[in-house]
Amino acid sequence: MRKQRTINWWKWAFIVLLAIVLIGGGTILSKAVAPTPQPELTRTTAPSDTSVMVELNRRQVNALSANYLNKFLKGQKVKYHFIVGKRYATLVGDTKFMGVKIRFSLNFIPEKTKQGNVLLRAKGLAVGRLNLPLKFVMGYIAKNYNIPKWVSIDAQKKTILLDLNRYSQHRSLKYSASEINMGTGHFKFLITVPINNN
Repeated sequence: MRKQRTINWWKWAFIVLLAIVLIGGGTILSKAVAPTPQPELTRTTAPSDTSVMVELNRRQVNALSANYLNKFLKGQKVKYHFIVGKRYATLVGDTKFMGVKIRFSLNFIPEKTKQGNVLLRAKGLAVGRLNLPLKFVMGYIAKNYNIPKWVSIDAQKKTILLDLNRYSQHRSLKYSASEINMGTGHFKFLITVPINNN
């Protein structure tokens, strides 16, 4: 008759416990000596990477225009003004026709372009009692007036482009037109501080 072998439960319990201790200890040790994962660095928003929307009314636009033109035309004989009214943006200045000095008012309807510039479309001209064609007066202004480099006059199309993108070149701030509403007298411009990549 065969002898029945008895299972030593204490022996197997010790082996299982030892295995658990070894595996657990190894896992804890490997985690302890592993390099600490570095947090992912995210680019923070710096002051040089911000934009702000500025809303102006007619009075403020006219004050800015007058301030700019006074500085730009300082010391020059020919003076002109740019005024934003309720219906039109108006260029007021003096010209000569057949040796006679004449004051003119050139009315425009401003609109925002896709590039964030301002396009002025000529809609009317007042030159005293004379009836001069728009193209003539705009051509005269383009040739004889000191116009900023970022302003271009197209006498044939009867338009003036205020190229804010060109104006913003080599400046610390970038300017872009966002809304031009002559009806309400509200004008919105986006002013951006470019990202400093240095």
